[in-house]
Amino acid sequence: MTDSVASESLATAQITGDRSTQEDTLAVHLLAADTCADKGDCLLVLADGMGGHAAGEVASWLAVEKFSAAYINSHDNVIEALRNSLDIANEQLAGAVLATPEYKGMGTTLTGTVIRNNHMYWVSVGDSPLWIFTNGFLRRVNADHSMVPLLDEMVTHGAMRRKEALTDFRRNLLRSAVTGNEIKLVDLCQEPVQLVAGDMVMLASDGIETLSEHELATVLSNPGNVSLQELADGLLTLVAAAGKSGQDNASVILYRH
Repeated sequence: MTDSVASESLATAQITGDRSTQEDTLAVHLLAADTCADKGDCLLVLADGMGGHAAGEVASWLAVEKFSAAYINSHDNVIEALRNSLDIANEQLAGAVLATPEYKGMGTTLTGTVIRNNHMYWVSVGDSPLWIFTNGFLRRVNADHSMVPLLDEMVTHGAMRRKEALTDFRRNLLRSAVTGNEIKLVDLCQEPVQLVAGDMVMLASDGIETLSEHELATVLSNPGNVSLQELADGLLTLVAAAGKSGQDNASVILYRH
């Protein structure tokens, strides 16, 4: 689900990996000032679904659809609109589970990002990363709601060895997700990040983290004559080429300011 966008400023790409279905959902919306209370230039949304059978696919699609519609139709300021849209998406999942019992247990990550007046705003739940690439450096700006930060903290305090933390079965467990129940952790932007010409914003599902941040930055550092779509495709080509056993779905949205 992607609006028509200029290829030099926006690109999306997805691979299924070793999974039988694609449970990631992406959306890119260009926002007109007269239709969305002057809230932004564009809205980027990504969700990584989870749940048995088709439930993960349903959860991510429903969350992205309802979040996007709520934001576009909101007349709140950007930060309030992002938070309220998240709550509306979560309520919609609750309704879907109530109406269709086999969806019980489904859930999704959700990252919503708005570019407005040279600034980036976001809200996120789960472990789908949001990065900014500026001056040759890649920096994650949203919180990781998986167990990874807690395991890393245990390593820092000497309670666990680094090798143990990297292979711990809890590493990919989520501490927060959009499930229709109370959302335990929400990362809501308090101060937007200022963007300058040439900066890139990247939303992704965690399947892309088969590549290290160094490898991701190397691809993004390609000369300016490489199109944004070629960069997006190149990232996921490398993910696939890594040959990771059980490779998860991987999705990416790239925005060049």
